[in-house]
Amino acid sequence: MDVNVNTHMKESEINGLYNEMEQLKNKRKQDLELIQTKEDQIIKHILKHGNVLAYKNNVAHILTVKNSYSRKFDKARLADDVGRTQAELNVIGIAEIVEDGKVSSEKLEEYFYDEPIQKLKARKAKQSDMDLLRSSGRA
Repeated sequence: MDVNVNTHMKESEINGLYNEMEQLKNKRKQDLELIQTKEDQIIKHILKHGNVLAYKNNVAHILTVKNSYSRKFDKARLADDVGRTQAELNVIGIAEIVEDGKVSSEKLEEYFYDEPIQKLKARKAKQSDMDLLRSSGRA
């Protein structure tokens, strides 16, 4: 017995879903940029004035800035050194230049570097934190 059941959505419905999905992606990107802007403002303020007391769900938190490092790979310098474009130097491209002997795996370590970054950290405030901030006139 052959049963033909048509379960396909109409093309216009698919188009609508696709457009909604793309709008959500754009909104997410904008939201992330807005979050980053606000975080940068908070970090700037903390660096200038010191730690800040903030409330999240009626719970006191101390906002601080932590200096950290982010490990980066200098793809531009490697591309110049081996005579390839940066686009060619994906994981497979880098594996190929190592296999071809253009660069050793040990030499690749020279293309990594640590970039300093500042991160916003929040932790629950202790009573001693609250007392310290009150005594300094900032809480």
